Amino acid sequence: MKLLYKFFFAFFITNLILVGGILILITVNLSSGFNDFVRSTETQHLSDTKLQLISVYQQNNNWQPIKDNVQLWRDIVDPQSKRPPPKPRVDNHSSGETRRNEPRKIDKDGRQVKARSRVEEKPKPRNVQQLDHSKPSDFLQIGKRLSLYDQNKTVLVGKRYLEDNEISESIIINGVVIGWLGLKSSSIVDNSPASEFLSQQYKSYYLIAAAAILLAFIMALILSKHLIFPIKLLIGSTNKLIKGDYKSRINKTTHDELGMLSDNVNVLADTLEKNQKNRFQWMSDTSHELRTPLTVLRAQLIAIQDGIFVADEKRVQLFINEIDNLSHLVNDLYQLSSSDAGGLTYQKEILNPISLLVQVIENFSAKFEHNALTIDYPSLKRLFEDKRCNLLADKERLRQLFTNLLENSCRYTQAPGRIIISGHYDQNFIDILIEDSAPGVASDLQQKLFERFYRVEQSRNRNHGGSGLGLSLCKQIVEAHQGTITALDSSLGGLSIKISLPVNKTL
Repeated sequence: MKLLYKFFFAFFITNLILVGGILILITVNLSSGFNDFVRSTETQHLSDTKLQLISVYQQNNNWQPIKDNVQLWRDIVDPQSKRPPPKPRVDNHSSGETRRNEPRKIDKDGRQVKARSRVEEKPKPRNVQQLDHSKPSDFLQIGKRLSLYDQNKTVLVGKRYLEDNEISESIIINGVVIGWLGLKSSSIVDNSPASEFLSQQYKSYYLIAAAAILLAFIMALILSKHLIFPIKLLIGSTNKLIKGDYKSRINKTTHDELGMLSDNVNVLADTLEKNQKNRFQWMSDTSHELRTPLTVLRAQLIAIQDGIFVADEKRVQLFINEIDNLSHLVNDLYQLSSSDAGGLTYQKEILNPISLLVQVIENFSAKFEHNALTIDYPSLKRLFEDKRCNLLADKERLRQLFTNLLENSCRYTQAPGRIIISGHYDQNFIDILIEDSAPGVASDLQQKLFERFYRVEQSRNRNHGGSGLGLSLCKQIVEAHQGTITALDSSLGGLSIKISLPVNKTL
């Protein structure tokens, strides 16, 4: 399954479960809360109705007013405002006129007594409270579900039997049961307002849930495409790298882990591109370095074969020198390739590198004198037997390091010249500085000296001999001892090589 679909289903299913869970919780909570509200409203209405019925009963000491006047029952259990008021009866004549056929009444003082109008308002029973139509009981129509029974449970108003009501309460005065009040629950009444209200609310919630699910579907699709976009860029770039297009780069669109991955892929592409260039340069330089002595040997041998040159001692020595150059180049290439592959082994022991350096200097003394070079190393004598300078190192590799550096100075320093070698010890490192006189190397080219086959063509070129690999080997040896090697300007006008090695440290 594609990652796009995985993202989509993860987002959508999560939102679907979330919406479904919220919908279930809301409906359950609404149903439970609304049922509690209905029960509390019905209970309160029953209590209010019982108080008014007790008041009516106390006035007549029986239920006769309820039997004779159903309107009184309705006024007690239902809001008066929901029914139109009764129309008053009006006589045919004006209320201000005396009916013609009625005899005039004269009081004892001889004054005429006005006849009463036949339209008289029937007095309402006292203490009968009118229910406000805005009350919850009006909305629930509780009055229509109430029934009244006497003390013998004989129906007065409502359902025939008290047992037909789910809720029944006795009406008591002074400890004596005078009647019963029954209520049919709203939950079992067909088309009850409460059921209709819950049904409407459920429909609204279902519509909201459907809209939320649709929105979740759209958002899951959009978010999935948004998240997959930088991954597609990564896939496209890595495919180009697989095909050898190392110039391909990714435009970072995010600053999260995917952005970091994009940066890493770009760094990888830079490394691969650089390695490709180095490989091509390596092959070109290696073939060129090998071809030069082979060309000289071939030309000399052909000249001898054609009788142009004689194979005398001088010519044989030339062959030996060219073969030595080839051997030296092949040996350097082998050591570099072994170091790259991890094939070089280091047999480390505790030693003083200053004493080893002094030995190498003494071995080069004759060569320095032959090339008209003077060498000074007074500061090394005080560190010659200083145990603080001891470090864990490979004796033969350090000897090779110092030999290459002194050979390089001897080869490229113009005669008459001067070489100064100094040493300095601090708490953690021992520094060795090899300075020679002119010619120097430009500052922007100094660090390139440690690249393989690199030469400064102006003065330190191939005519002086060497393969251009010596300083590369020196760098690998120093780094294998967890040290550093750098090229600097010399105070004598030439080049200065600084080596820093950690002392008394297990490498």
